[in-house]
Amino acid sequence: MYEIYDKVLLFLCCFALYILEVQSDYAIVPIIIAILFTCLSTYLDDRRLKLAFYLIYIACCQLIPTCFIFLPLIIYDIALYDYQILSILSLIPLFLNFHIYNANILLFSFVFFILAWVIKYKAISSNRLQLEYNELRDTSKELALLQEQKNQSILENQDYEINVATLNERNRISKEIHDNIGHLLSRSLLQIGALLTISKDDTTREGLTSLKESISNGMDSIRQSIHNLHDESIDLYTNIDSLVKDFTFCNISFEYDMKSNPDVKLKYSIIAIIKEAIANIIKHSNATKVSICLREHPAMYQLIILDNGTMDEQLRIKLTKLIENQVYYEGIGIQNISDRVKSFNGNINISLENGFKIFITIPKEKIDL
Repeated sequence: MYEIYDKVLLFLCCFALYILEVQSDYAIVPIIIAILFTCLSTYLDDRRLKLAFYLIYIACCQLIPTCFIFLPLIIYDIALYDYQILSILSLIPLFLNFHIYNANILLFSFVFFILAWVIKYKAISSNRLQLEYNELRDTSKELALLQEQKNQSILENQDYEINVATLNERNRISKEIHDNIGHLLSRSLLQIGALLTISKDDTTREGLTSLKESISNGMDSIRQSIHNLHDESIDLYTNIDSLVKDFTFCNISFEYDMKSNPDVKLKYSIIAIIKEAIANIIKHSNATKVSICLREHPAMYQLIILDNGTMDEQLRIKLTKLIENQVYYEGIGIQNISDRVKSFNGNINISLENGFKIFITIPKEKIDL
């Protein structure tokens, strides 16, 4: 953009000098030639082409001497480049046609040559500053995005740590209630039972019986609260994520898409299944990539565990037979996984194509809560 403005300025200066000093029936020809060459140099942004246009224009100046007036416009295209020394060739048409040019043309042409160099330098400096500014702006934006991602990661880690701390605190409280208050109430019930045994007064026995029933109901309520608190303290995502982070055998990815909070029995089973599958991969697989995906659908839960490990043909044939018979007692620990899935009336499918894949579905309505 800077070059276009500069060339317009140079052209107007040269055009003014040309109109004042040249009187010819073919005066339009040098103007058209100058416009053509400068437009080609601007459109074809190649330094070698710019040099070629300059050399051709030097020849035109010899054929049409008045083209020399517009030479500063063409010089602009090669100024401050590696071959700027060739601008000295501009003296050739000047020397060969010196007798044609008057003092005004020589003086103002010299001024316009200097102007071409000055504004070219200004344009290059402006372009360089613009590039540096754009680079600095892009770098700033990139750093801002990185900082935003880092802050988001910190917030997510804080939420994760807060969640883990909350679950651990719930677990600790439930254990303390069970160990302290539960034992105290149990001892109280035993003492009341002993008093009922030795008491002879009916009124006293009736009061002790009512007290025992109240404490028993309180014990049941506390026991239920402890179980609920303990169940809530088991976070499925946190436990699986911990297993994934501790898995260093190869690259592993984990996708979690669960909206509801499954029953605690199912949570324990899913965690145990993933532990068993990871242990099998470490013991028996040469995989370089493992994927774990746990999803919730409207009517079922879905667990997919796959790796890209390979196996010899003999082992493949053996596992294929076990899969067809759905008997996995020789199937490197798969029987435990199958038993857990079937306890929830679920289905398990195993594939040996492109690695080892376990596909598990557990219906929601058939879970024994």
